[in-house]
Amino acid sequence: MEPIRAVLFDYGHTLVDFLRTEEALHDAYQQIRGRIEAVAYMEVPEILDLIERVARGVDAMVRASYEQHRMEELDPAELFKEALSGIGFDLPRDVIDHIVELDHSSFSNSITVESGVLDVLRRLRSEGYGLGLVSNVSLRPDLMRADLDRLGIGPLLDGSVFSSEIGVRKPDPRIFAEALRRIGAEPEETVFVGDRLYDDIGGAHASGMRAIQTTQFRHETDPEPKPDANIRHLSELPETLRELGGPPPRPGDPREGAARTGG
Repeated sequence: MEPIRAVLFDYGHTLVDFLRTEEALHDAYQQIRGRIEAVAYMEVPEILDLIERVARGVDAMVRASYEQHRMEELDPAELFKEALSGIGFDLPRDVIDHIVELDHSSFSNSITVESGVLDVLRRLRSEGYGLGLVSNVSLRPDLMRADLDRLGIGPLLDGSVFSSEIGVRKPDPRIFAEALRRIGAEPEETVFVGDRLYDDIGGAHASGMRAIQTTQFRHETDPEPKPDANIRHLSELPETLRELGGPPPRPGDPREGAARTGG
């Protein structure tokens, strides 16, 4: 078995609890109302209720797409443009893009990261692992990376990839292959850590990686696919990687020669 040299992570419900508070949602809706009224040059008394219905409708379409295991990612800008047109607001693209950013802010203002998660990532880097992130998300990749940097996760990664930037979701092998390319790792020397059995564990196995299921934020159960290991908290990951063949061999480590000769 190849030594483990790299770790890829899922994002939501693996590194963070992916949620939006009602307060953050309401604030985003208020800002969207102001943007639309500024473009319309008029106040629309019922606009806040309409915006909430539109935004929740967009969320429902994205959620249904995931529940149906569709592989193609959706574009929130197109969804918002179509939904707003349906209630009489045919807005230019720059306004739609701003609305997408305001809607995204409800995530940015809700998500936090536990200090222990950053401690684990720092430890793994210090032990020589390459680190990356693979996330199924319809949100814009530039906004996602800004969130990662704000949370302190981004600087600890060697690369990240989002379904919204390449158009396909896990478990499609193309998103895993792109992540491996970005961090410069081979599948047989990489472990994937995620919470979802179908997307994360099954997808990683089909791509030639070993996979660890984390149940810190949510717990899926199913006889198949079966992860190579389970952890209840990310703090357990360094030891679990050690049990699977990590950390990466250092120069002079006997495993280094064995790995290169196929032994």
